[in-house]
Amino acid sequence: MNRPDRPHAAAAASRAGASHASTRSGVRAAGGKATAPTAVEAVPALRVGFARGVAPGKWARRWEEATGSRLELVPLPARGTHGFDLVLERVDPGALPQGANSPEASRRAVRLYEESVAIVVAADHELADERRAGLDALQLVTLLAHPHHAPAWPAPEPWADPSWMPRDAAAALKLVASGAGAILLPLPLARHLSSKREHAVLPLDAELPGTEIWASWAIERDAPDMQQLVGILRGRTARSGRGSAGTGQSANGQGQPERPNRAAQPAAKKKPLPKHSRGAQLAAAKARKRGKR
Repeated sequence: MNRPDRPHAAAAASRAGASHASTRSGVRAAGGKATAPTAVEAVPALRVGFARGVAPGKWARRWEEATGSRLELVPLPARGTHGFDLVLERVDPGALPQGANSPEASRRAVRLYEESVAIVVAADHELADERRAGLDALQLVTLLAHPHHAPAWPAPEPWADPSWMPRDAAAALKLVASGAGAILLPLPLARHLSSKREHAVLPLDAELPGTEIWASWAIERDAPDMQQLVGILRGRTARSGRGSAGTGQSANGQGQPERPNRAAQPAAKKKPLPKHSRGAQLAAAKARKRGKR
């Protein structure tokens, strides 16, 4: 009995293994050729800068669920957006991010949401025990000027020497803790930077325009992965189409942000009150009173 030639047998086994591997990574077409692999490669990590007070964690989780890749989250430096794929930045009320505010725009921008305004006073101030404050509270404080004070807010006291102005919000909060006065800040930023031992942060009950959080990225960085990330920032899920991304400005940075049309939404039906409940008795009494008129 003749034994098979071992080199030929090894070569046949190698060809069989290669054929089996090709069918696992792709779909075999007619003629024995395999198509491209069906597995989707993970999206490379994107570097995202965010302003202090912004909480990007929820978006990072949704991005990882959708792509299998993580976002590299980095607090924004005082100036500049260089070195980031996308930035989540804070902009004065009614303004546009730098680079997206001219016809020769170098950046795309999408408005995400508006922040509330807060007044920050010293922990031992007479307002410190209040939970919220109105505009009349500004009459009880000396409002200090600082770089984060929006032009649309009530005017602060000017500094006798402009060089005395604090360089940032953290420096302004040190002055507040010393009893020098109070400051207005975006509520998330105030909560992020303040100390419970030294400050009291009071949301302001007033019709003041809030600062806005925008997502922006360089035009040359505009790509499918960036559009997917922007969709997640605007609330798009795997089940929603591109037309249901939620509120926000168009990605070209032009025009007014779209807002949901509340008038077009049908009114929610009220649940019937439990029989013999106090609410049902009051409703019946009101109905009888209307019938007498």
